[in-house]
Amino acid sequence: MAAIEEPGPGDEEASAGERVARTDPVTAVFSRQVRPGHEAEFEDWAHGVIGAATRWPGHLGASVLHEPGSPWYHLVYKFTDRDRFRAWAESEERSHWLGRVEHLTEDADRQLQQTTGLETWFDLPGTDDTPRRPPPRWKMWLVSLVAVYPLVVLFQWALAPRVADLPLLVRSALFPLVLLSLMTFVVMPGVTRLTRPWLGRRRQGPR
Repeated sequence: MAAIEEPGPGDEEASAGERVARTDPVTAVFSRQVRPGHEAEFEDWAHGVIGAATRWPGHLGASVLHEPGSPWYHLVYKFTDRDRFRAWAESEERSHWLGRVEHLTEDADRQLQQTTGLETWFDLPGTDDTPRRPPPRWKMWLVSLVAVYPLVVLFQWALAPRVADLPLLVRSALFPLVLLSLMTFVVMPGVTRLTRPWLGRRRQGPR
């Protein structure tokens, strides 16, 4: 019979942190180097596998990122939490899709990164298979502030007066529901594309 260890100091805090991380939204980026002449076939495959992923529970969005002239394509998946992402990543359906793409690429599927929290809005894969670190937190904070401020003003001007008579709990739920939905699916994808050169630029130290 296996022995059961008593939790030591700090174990409860670590477990709590793990539970929070497991329930945070997660973004995973997979990279493929496409063989010359097979780009169109790969793009058809990529849109097919993304369409399959959208039918899975917890799916928040997916996209294909590719810079002209580069053989590298990046597939970005977003899920509500790690467990639901893992269910998709390890599913037979995804394995079936992966089997259909082997002859189009030079190497196997490479998972570059998984991010949670604020970083999920700032996916900046490079032109090769090298993972990029997320932008500095102050840049993410500034871009998020610039993006969210007009939404707050619009909410206060257009929606808040119309829901003033609703119960407090209902009014309080509407604000994060509308704001987070717009930020996740509408505003931040466009904002991060526009600010990508600045977000990815890092100050170079003295040589």
